[in-house]
Amino acid sequence: MKLTTFILCVFFLYKVNLFAQVADSTKIKELEKIRTQSGVDPTRVNSKASYSFLIYDPQVSPGQINNRVTVNLGVKRWSFTAKSDIISKLSTEPGSGFSSAAGDIKFSVLNAFFVKGKNALAGSAELSMPTGKPGYGSQYLSLTPSITYAYTINPSLFFALQPQYTFHLMKDSIYPNLSVLTIRAFLAKFTKTGYFFVIEPRPIFDFGNDNFDFIVSPIIGKALGAGFNLIYLMEIPTKAATLDSKGILYQFGINKSF
Repeated sequence: MKLTTFILCVFFLYKVNLFAQVADSTKIKELEKIRTQSGVDPTRVNSKASYSFLIYDPQVSPGQINNRVTVNLGVKRWSFTAKSDIISKLSTEPGSGFSSAAGDIKFSVLNAFFVKGKNALAGSAELSMPTGKPGYGSQYLSLTPSITYAYTINPSLFFALQPQYTFHLMKDSIYPNLSVLTIRAFLAKFTKTGYFFVIEPRPIFDFGNDNFDFIVSPIIGKALGAGFNLIYLMEIPTKAATLDSKGILYQFGINKSF
């Protein structure tokens, strides 16, 4: 009788442990799915379409609204992206309202060439086409190569570092050289309820204009299911001059993964 009881107890504990392992595995897969579909981690590739509504609120000049559409195609570890904005600017002349025009079109390609265990690496390059007219586009044909390193602390938490450098390929001689180094660092937390929270400090070294900026960007998102995600972010300048000229950026977005 004692032996039978002992065997039953061992069998029960084995089943409990097995169920716990299955539950943990399911949780990890769900968190990985949210992480991939959120678009927060460049080393995770998938196909999606997204729409974003951006509001620029400068202190000393009229505001600006961007409607941005982005299409992303993921093929294995490769990602191909195209995006463009329709820009609406508030006139400086009272009674003139908003004027709108298309901004630049940007194309990018990314390869997550190393994803193993807790470590991942991805390289990318973005080409910005100067399709927007003066006042709405950058007026630079530019290229931005970048490299991203992501470290998974645990299934729900990761850290990533992405240095990127923007330079011009072609420009009008009256414009200064485009030479900007941006270092993105972000810490992201995902929850089993579908929420994700990101904090991104971003130093920006503008060598062409001999200027330095430091941006802090908090991000909040929610996975809605069926591949849909809602995302809200702010970009907060820490320099008074940037806060006056560009202001805080507020962005609301939705994306759908396929």
